[in-house]
Amino acid sequence: MEKSIEIMNDQALEVIAKRRAIYPDRFNNEEITPEEVSRLLEAARFAPTHKLTEPWRFRVIMKDSKVEMTRQVKDYIENHTAKPEKGVRIAEKMDQSQAVILIGYQRDLRERVPEWEEMASTAMAVQNIWIYADSLGMGGYWSTGAPAVEAFNHLLELDEGEVILGMFFLGRHDFEPRPRPSTPVDGFTTWMI
Repeated sequence: MEKSIEIMNDQALEVIAKRRAIYPDRFNNEEITPEEVSRLLEAARFAPTHKLTEPWRFRVIMKDSKVEMTRQVKDYIENHTAKPEKGVRIAEKMDQSQAVILIGYQRDLRERVPEWEEMASTAMAVQNIWIYADSLGMGGYWSTGAPAVEAFNHLLELDEGEVILGMFFLGRHDFEPRPRPSTPVDGFTTWMI
């Protein structure tokens, strides 16, 4: 069985293979509008979801609210976490980003599916955002830094069962990322034919 795929012959795979983390220090200052972020969130809603729980929850922080939330998060991290030095770094990332999308999930209160499935669905929704962002000339990266996650979970009024998992820093960029090395399929697959 031929196990290699010619990426150039498969447009969907090419788009997936091109996805990269673009860090906030690579962002330029070109504006991203709320309408453009809304388009990204449209892509998120097509992620797989067992029992149609649609567990993903996003909170978009932009413009004036980003300035105020950055201040609050930095203050919380510096005064209430085990790593106060991370406050300045998170504030820098938020300042460099045109938008910060908080990534969360809502636990099905009836617990019809295992919790890990809801986290997996949320991760797939984020992957959809990430891939679509590239097609719109944007880049980003998902940060799960514990001090910031703790701060957002403390500062925000969350619904019962809702948890913030991380932040997706979003911006436009002129950076051309290098191709990423990856293990060939046979390096992580056992064929049982």
